[in-house]
Amino acid sequence: MEKTVKLHICLAWVTILLASTPLHAQNGSGNPVFTDDWLFRLGGQQADANAKVGLANSNLGEIPIIDLDASGADTRLTSFFANVMWQAPERLSIGFSYYQARVESDRVLDEDFQFGDLTIPEGTGARTDFTTDFYVLNGFWDVYQSSSTSVGLGLGLYGLDLDISIASQVGNQPTGEVESADTLAPLPTISAYFKHAFNDHLAVFVDGGWLSANIDEYDGEVLAGRVSLDYWFNDNWGLGAGYNYVDIDVLADKPVFDQYYQVQYNSMFFYAMFGF
Repeated sequence: MEKTVKLHICLAWVTILLASTPLHAQNGSGNPVFTDDWLFRLGGQQADANAKVGLANSNLGEIPIIDLDASGADTRLTSFFANVMWQAPERLSIGFSYYQARVESDRVLDEDFQFGDLTIPEGTGARTDFTTDFYVLNGFWDVYQSSSTSVGLGLGLYGLDLDISIASQVGNQPTGEVESADTLAPLPTISAYFKHAFNDHLAVFVDGGWLSANIDEYDGEVLAGRVSLDYWFNDNWGLGAGYNYVDIDVLADKPVFDQYYQVQYNSMFFYAMFGF
């Protein structure tokens, strides 16, 4: 789905909700995003993901393995999205999200290619499967509260399960030669968020995080942002939509060669909500 189409869908969603809801009728103090202790969001997303993966060491510098965008891969994907948030009685809230980006690429090599123990000669096909599982934990403390608005600061943790697999193939048929690499990188973030209930049905949530840090064998930087719009039919059920952006650079310190991953990810997501 093209970005312009995504934007039009999002604008139409906002317009319909705003037009169908009497914003002047309430101040939002009864909206479930402020009254419920637990909020669950489950849905799917249309996303565009790109990744650059390679090896590096001090003598040879960076050795690119794959650039999914440059290789002509279809980087559009559909995946599962889930979020749960616990809102403590005072000013604390803790949220957890999970989503996945998986991109596949088939191409014929115009030069010899080597990755680990796998060597694929020029003119042979290569199939690349790159998967990133995102596990995102955020804890916020409200620095400002009113009956319908909260502004908070906090800390977050991105757990990234990065997995790349490359297989040789002839005529789109696998030869059985496969090499893979994976890493699980924990990257912390400094986070901020804003939420506002226009009335008892409609609410907006915006959050973002950034940090550059070195933890054990991982040296990484995270830049992330999300905006979502909730519409609650009653105190327990609703629907929502939003936009998510993540830009991550990770360097994993490995024997002989380091592994580097550069992942950009943006998506439109749609979900059903339950709260109590």
